[in-house]
Amino acid sequence: MDMVIRMPALFISNPIEIDHRLSDLGWTRKEMLEIIDAMVSARYSCTENDPTSAPGWMAWKEGTRRMRELGRRHGFENSDEDQIPWLCDTSRGRRFSVANTNDATGHEHRLPQNRNRKGAATDRVVAENEAMLFNEAELPEMVKPLNVARPNPGMVQSWYLCVNADGDSVTAELSCPVAIEGGYFVGFHERIVLIAPGEDGPDVTKLTDGDPGAEDFDIPVSKKS
Repeated sequence: MDMVIRMPALFISNPIEIDHRLSDLGWTRKEMLEIIDAMVSARYSCTENDPTSAPGWMAWKEGTRRMRELGRRHGFENSDEDQIPWLCDTSRGRRFSVANTNDATGHEHRLPQNRNRKGAATDRVVAENEAMLFNEAELPEMVKPLNVARPNPGMVQSWYLCVNADGDSVTAELSCPVAIEGGYFVGFHERIVLIAPGEDGPDVTKLTDGDPGAEDFDIPVSKKS
């Protein structure tokens, strides 16, 4: 029986290393924080009169919009492959999206999970990320980190900006998932911490005493004819 050897995630939390790694991926910390701010502000803009799914949906929508606005300044392109809203760095074989995640976000010894179950499209994305860790001519123990390995032809590295907003606490990281079970992330190759537990997050005003940690909105989709 084949065994999957899953290496511990590369956890980047040193400020200098964070800046260097984000630069390698085509981003700045300031840009990432702007996207996080958009997500948290949108979540906290909801009131008790909104549907219970509104905080998660609003955060996802506004985060996607701001990521695309900032990324397109770098020449990145919008894509909706498999009905997932991506921002693509085509020249370097990378793409980015946003996700509302739980309170494990930013914790070194815990793994963040998406708040709402993902579907088959995300399963394929994560499987491709995992496949990219291996080169056909290499053994598992020779796995290279994604910042060294070059994408195989036709394969794309997929990254998620994971944001958790729960009460007054905000944590965030830009991470590359390589394992998913039952629609939830269970393994990562690399995690770049943007707001660690205990650090100050975006300074936003909540308009409601309702739960800002509501579940993600389950986006209804339909196939094009």
